[in-house]
Amino acid sequence: MRQARAGGYRRDFPHGVMFHRFHASDTASAWQGALSPAQFEAILLFVGIENILSPRDWMSRLQEGTLEPQHRCVTFDDGLRSQADHALPVLERFGLQAFWFVYSCVSDGIPVKSEVYSFVAGACGGMPGLIEEFLQRCPPGFQEQLRSPAFAAYEARVRAAHPFYTAKDAEYRFLRNQPENAAAFESLMDAIVSERGFTIDDLAQRLWLASADLAALSGAGHYVGLHSYSHPYEMARLSRARQREEYQRNLRHIQSVTGTTPACMSHPINSYNADALAVLRELGVRCGFRSNVTPPAHQTVNPGPLELAREDATNLLALLAAQEAASSRVM
Repeated sequence: MRQARAGGYRRDFPHGVMFHRFHASDTASAWQGALSPAQFEAILLFVGIENILSPRDWMSRLQEGTLEPQHRCVTFDDGLRSQADHALPVLERFGLQAFWFVYSCVSDGIPVKSEVYSFVAGACGGMPGLIEEFLQRCPPGFQEQLRSPAFAAYEARVRAAHPFYTAKDAEYRFLRNQPENAAAFESLMDAIVSERGFTIDDLAQRLWLASADLAALSGAGHYVGLHSYSHPYEMARLSRARQREEYQRNLRHIQSVTGTTPACMSHPINSYNADALAVLRELGVRCGFRSNVTPPAHQTVNPGPLELAREDATNLLALLAAQEAASSRVM
């Protein structure tokens, strides 16, 4: 990738930059949204190294009300091993620290199946192929759900917030997220995983950072924050008591690992409601991030300290490519 023009990215409000999956620079990967170290570095240069605050500075300025429009922070969701393997060395080279938002069930040996499925898709040609296979195998009841007004509303909402999602992405995610589909969805997907030669238990050992890794990150000045215990597909559908349990268990795990009490979080799959915000405030959380920069029309970009905007790395890569193409035309 050509060197990005430093600071070429422009947005007039403070926000986070959101990253998930990474792969080695010398390998091709179809793991959905996976970045190479070179792409990660290009994004950091694009947003401007000088604009990126450390977690400590971000939290301090948020509390003081002194965040400025150009301020950014780096955030990682899900506590994936690939983040430490391939992104952390780039951060260290620039002297940067980041927020690492982690769920805790994996520390108890409970894998988050959605991440397993994404990895298997990447190892077998890409998420579109896996989604197509899933949709072809769907029972009639699933197909009926895709013809419902609820799906139409969901598709419009999610593709507006995440324009890089395809129509098939929306179908897959909608069916996955319905609580009544959970058993049938997992059974079908687990069968696909097995048929492609993988075991979920083996993958669970490879995909996530261990508690010792989180402790090391915290000790190096990074911020390990909340992302729920089990990463529910639809946190907003849970009762207030269940939401509190999700965040309390997550908080206790991070406390035990890092010796610190987390006061920052990101909303799993961007799902939250008034109950979630109340629970987070009760737990002493002072900073929370959404997964997009486009909230509902009636809100400001950053409605409050628990609903701060983030830009997805996939969108930033598209903006960077457009800038490079425009520069080439000028030349």
